[in-house]
Amino acid sequence: MWKHEHSDFTSPLTFEQKVDLFYEQTLGWQLHIADLIANGGITFGRNGNPGDRVDAIDHSGFAVLHVCLSYFELVGSIALPNKSSYSETFKAGARRVFPAVFTGSANSEDALQRLYKGARCGLYHAGRTRSRVGLSDTSIIAYDSRGVTVCPKLLPKELKAHLDNFKLELLNPTNKALQEQFVKLFDKGFE
Repeated sequence: MWKHEHSDFTSPLTFEQKVDLFYEQTLGWQLHIADLIANGGITFGRNGNPGDRVDAIDHSGFAVLHVCLSYFELVGSIALPNKSSYSETFKAGARRVFPAVFTGSANSEDALQRLYKGARCGLYHAGRTRSRVGLSDTSIIAYDSRGVTVCPKLLPKELKAHLDNFKLELLNPTNKALQEQFVKLFDKGFE
């Protein structure tokens, strides 16, 4: 998978090179790693060599969430034309990744808030989720009056599929506003 070394590029990067680097870094540094942790599989090879088979890591569900949840903020930061709070950026990304789950209803907004504060902020700032956040074996993301649950085995696979489609969206010449926001963030280092 690793197709590029830093020395492969000369400045300035083309738009397509920026998108490729964004895609490869997000897949290779984050989403594929989370998938390997949760489900096992084949690592990306190096120097023309095939990758190695690795087993899933038992009891790794919350670690997988820890790796995956920042993807929502990444997508939200590209999708939102104006700088917003981390909470709004996260929620915008989650809505874009899972529009059928986060429909805009009061329940889905409560679930987004719980996913943001309870899972994302809990894991990043306290090393654990807050109350009413749990793991599921069946639904990627589900919520009810008891809280929100996430399936760590399914989430990385869905995010990888979304990343594939998001790359195509970025490369679509009719998406000028999305492309401009992406380039602005890419050039600033996604600060």
